[in-house]
Amino acid sequence: MIEFSVTPSESVIIETFDIFTIEKEVLSMNDISILLAEPIDAEILADISRRAFDSDSEVGASGKGGPPGYDSVEHHRESIQNKSFDYLKILHDEKIVGGTSVFRITDVHYEIFNVFIDPEFHRKGIGTRSFELIKARYPQAIRWTLDTPVWNSRTKSYYERLGFMQYGVFRWVPTFELRAYELVLDPEYKFETTRIADVKDDKQRYFVEGIIDNISPTREVFSKKDNKYHQVAEAILKDDSASIKLVLWDDMIRQVRMNERIRIETAYATTFRDELQLNVSKYGRIAILQN
Repeated sequence: MIEFSVTPSESVIIETFDIFTIEKEVLSMNDISILLAEPIDAEILADISRRAFDSDSEVGASGKGGPPGYDSVEHHRESIQNKSFDYLKILHDEKIVGGTSVFRITDVHYEIFNVFIDPEFHRKGIGTRSFELIKARYPQAIRWTLDTPVWNSRTKSYYERLGFMQYGVFRWVPTFELRAYELVLDPEYKFETTRIADVKDDKQRYFVEGIIDNISPTREVFSKKDNKYHQVAEAILKDDSASIKLVLWDDMIRQVRMNERIRIETAYATTFRDELQLNVSKYGRIAILQN
């Protein structure tokens, strides 16, 4: 059994976010602790992030680099101040040695992203213990998801040791695929998607699975929303209940292929010229599922 302590900061503050409310508190396990990062931490976090992601060149990356803004102090400061997710700092003996971000997708489904540990502290169990603390911080989370580049042998081994299982891939990065991982903590939990026949134009957000049955030629259209030209194509997505037109914009077009089984995380429906059609949400993505 893993033991940890919850140590409130000098005054326990209730912080209300756009999507959820948590207590600001420090969770500790032996010499490791996690708590919400503060703007003053941005410079040191950016430096650690730069060195951590640049070290991926040792485990499969084609060169130094990382996710957008990984080495920018301003980007880290803005992320810390972003109220739509939690930016957590990881401490070893009260010294910042890494960071990660947590986003609430549903009441029981949480996403973890932009995980980094100072290369000087690799292979010391800090990542494993910090994730145990993260799970303790969000006890309501039953399903955890994340993604990591297919070439990264270090993160593949790490996440699979934590119990994550690959369920598909993402193609939102143009130059390589990412493994889509999930960890389900309750064996009785079943991830549910919406049948295509049950999709309605009702402003709801859906998780939808199906097979790509057809993809139209790409055409260019002008959008009045942003006064720009965009590429658009339509695919036919089908499951055992029905089929529906799936509208694909710009970079989404290259991410799907004929006869692949996909999951849209998340989608919404609209009606155009009396025809119901499916759209990927603004921050949604398409997972190509494993057979």
